[in-house]
Amino acid sequence: MFAITFLVFVIVFSGLAWSFDKYMRENNSSEPPVVVIDDGNNENNGVEQDKLMGLVKDSKRVNFVVLGLDGPRSDTMIFMSFDPKGKSLDAISIPRDTYLVRKGYNRADQKKINAAYGAHGAEGVKTVVSSLLFNVPVDYYVTLTYKGVADITNSIGGVPVYIPKKMEYDDEYQDPPLHIRFEPGDHVLKGEKSVEFLRYRQPNKGSGALDRYGDLGRVKAQQEFIKSAMQKVMGPKLPNAIGSAFKHVKTDIPLQTAMKHALSAIGLKVEDINISTLPGEPRRIKMGDFFFHDPKATRELLIKIYSNE
Repeated sequence: MFAITFLVFVIVFSGLAWSFDKYMRENNSSEPPVVVIDDGNNENNGVEQDKLMGLVKDSKRVNFVVLGLDGPRSDTMIFMSFDPKGKSLDAISIPRDTYLVRKGYNRADQKKINAAYGAHGAEGVKTVVSSLLFNVPVDYYVTLTYKGVADITNSIGGVPVYIPKKMEYDDEYQDPPLHIRFEPGDHVLKGEKSVEFLRYRQPNKGSGALDRYGDLGRVKAQQEFIKSAMQKVMGPKLPNAIGSAFKHVKTDIPLQTAMKHALSAIGLKVEDINISTLPGEPRRIKMGDFFFHDPKATRELLIKIYSNE
């Protein structure tokens, strides 16, 4: 999530550069996935795709996929595109239920994008996300666990959020069982409380508590949390956040490249960070509930990002 900011400063200010390449990469050598994408064919797609690829070719942007991990699945997936020239960061949250077909993976649960991490690791997710985004390159991955989120929020003194309605949810089948309780109002979330806020999707039946109506509502809450966390961390709390993040982040960014982008990121402001959601809609089909992306609107969003509009 906000791991990129922590990561670049870790490299510049820590004395751990000698171990960076050895300890920061994932150890996963699985075969890359073969993805089948419905690209929404129409008569204008060729022109629009040429326009997008032309912008990509001429751009100096560097792209990441940021994964918030919950066991073998990616509970949070965000495509991030950093423009070192314009000093801006554009992000697209990808709902975890996004419908995605991989050859050889035919079960209903395997057709959700969050299943790709368990099968192919973070390196394979780069291929998946690039395929979803019309072959826009995904240069690097950054992963962060829920334990990492808890430690980071503790290290910065918590993340301010406003909760408009009580939150109440219980899941006895989780290991350990999950119990979420929040009263309405202003909160400063630390540790496990921040994780509970991020995981919450729907209330207990009949409780009258806040309903985020599935993953899209939760994505919106995550985006608000990220913006609030970025505002908190861009200041004297940064050194504490660095130490906490280093233990929980994995990435394939080479050391020299990371240092280069860290220097380019100096001067990046919170107002220069734009977060949107992959265009599309949730739908129920025979196989289950999925999020189906809108290819045309997705391409238009990418063109907007690469045009720096």
